[in-house]
Amino acid sequence: MSPAPDAQAASGATPGLAAEESVDLAVGTTEVPERSARSSGLRALVRRNRLVAGAGAMTLLLLVLAVVGGPIAASITGHPPNRQYDNALSAEGVPIGAFERTYDASGTAHDPNGELFVLGADLLGRDQLVRALYGLRTSFTIAVGGAILAILAGIGLGVTAGYFGGFTDAVISRAIEATLAFPTLLLGVGLALALGPGLLNVILVISIFGWYYPARIVRSVTIGVRNLQYIEAATSVGASVPRILFRHVLPRLYSPMLIAGTSVVAANVLFEAGLSYLGLGVPPPTATWGQMLSDAVGSGYYQIDLWLAIVPGVCLVVVVLTLNLLGDGLRDALDQRDSYL
Repeated sequence: MSPAPDAQAASGATPGLAAEESVDLAVGTTEVPERSARSSGLRALVRRNRLVAGAGAMTLLLLVLAVVGGPIAASITGHPPNRQYDNALSAEGVPIGAFERTYDASGTAHDPNGELFVLGADLLGRDQLVRALYGLRTSFTIAVGGAILAILAGIGLGVTAGYFGGFTDAVISRAIEATLAFPTLLLGVGLALALGPGLLNVILVISIFGWYYPARIVRSVTIGVRNLQYIEAATSVGASVPRILFRHVLPRLYSPMLIAGTSVVAANVLFEAGLSYLGLGVPPPTATWGQMLSDAVGSGYYQIDLWLAIVPGVCLVVVVLTLNLLGDGLRDALDQRDSYL
């Protein structure tokens, strides 16, 4: 038996608001077990799969090295990243290799009391170790910055397409398909040429060609959430569209965006290295792995000293492999396997 209108008025309750709060409460009771299950799944995955745990620990280590690794290495070795050491080059201009000391005055023999270069020097006599660590900072700055912009744009467009549907969905979906049809690197090179080299320009170029992947995922998740009963219940009691989106839809995007973010950052690291290799990334003397690799290959000195190419190449492999392993582990832990692809 429903309460009398006077009793409702006396209590100060609004029927529509009370119904909406009951919907929110019902949603909360279903989301708490999901979060608990995901946390339990993550702990179980870490215990079961040491490779994933190692990838997570390696990612944290890389982030720490990106922030403080370069300055610490420069302080310990006494080699600033852009300082050129003439005695690190032989009389013929060949840089010293890994774990070698600088040349003497003649430039033909190593000085036993000379400075030690752990990973050797580059073609200008700069410390490879220090520049590789500063290159890690550059790569992460560009990759993470581009990923944030791309994910924000992808969330906005994906939620708009998935929730409203109809003509809006058709336009955004065709834009995603058109973007997928174009060669990303080729268009990125053209846009980078038009904008010119620079840190902010590279971040902008990468984000422009990275939004469609998050948008496709967000659209798929939003369509699935939009058809759930509690969304229909919230709509029927008068909940506004912004309230539904921020209260019920966007929280559901946390897991898929966390997983997609690792893949986007890994792809951005390679994208930035490709632009830098072509001379379209961050201009010198800023250290970038792509530029280091380009200098080694373009000059041909990598045939004499493989460390010139091995150092930036291995750095790229380690970072991309670590992020991809982390993304795969998070997908398993959050139990989102292929549900939004």
